[in-house]
Amino acid sequence: MVEIMSIQTASIPVFPLPVCIMVGGVTDLRIFEARYVRLVSEASSDCGFVISHYDSNMPYTSSEYGTHVDIIDFKTLDNGLLCITVKGRVMVSLSQFTQDDDGLHRAQMTEIAHWSQYCENSYDEELAQPLQNLINHHDELKRNFPQGDYQDLAWVCARYVELLPLSNSKKQQLMFSQNLQQCQQFIKTLIKGE
Repeated sequence: MVEIMSIQTASIPVFPLPVCIMVGGVTDLRIFEARYVRLVSEASSDCGFVISHYDSNMPYTSSEYGTHVDIIDFKTLDNGLLCITVKGRVMVSLSQFTQDDDGLHRAQMTEIAHWSQYCENSYDEELAQPLQNLINHHDELKRNFPQGDYQDLAWVCARYVELLPLSNSKKQQLMFSQNLQQCQQFIKTLIKGE
């Protein structure tokens, strides 16, 4: 299901996390380790960084896929920790991992064609309406998605994959092993409780 594109970059910082973020997704991250403070400093120069799925069984604790994200906001919390807000730019495959002296991981990044990045102007009321209600009733979600694109089926399905309480392995399957229609059908079945 994953189509590799020809756009490859130099080595980019990788942050393996048990977090799901896709194209257009927004999430907050608390930063406290020195290597990730350095990552934030480096990524702030417009290159961004990659959030990959944390996998303790893989070298560098990272899956081979991730999301290239941009830092769109940051603040210092009351406890002194740095909190950054990131937004998913493109989905990527990762290769040729390395590790800096302080433990920061890097990899070669290649953009992949992914269903979450293509505007699918297909309104699905069964999915869009509950998602809109959920976002409108949660301040953090409303802040992250003030202009939800509920007419775009790919945007709606991507937000469900990010927000539903699914196992990390199921999220990875929905993200990288299934197409938009398969993802749509799975979410509908889940919502209907069938």
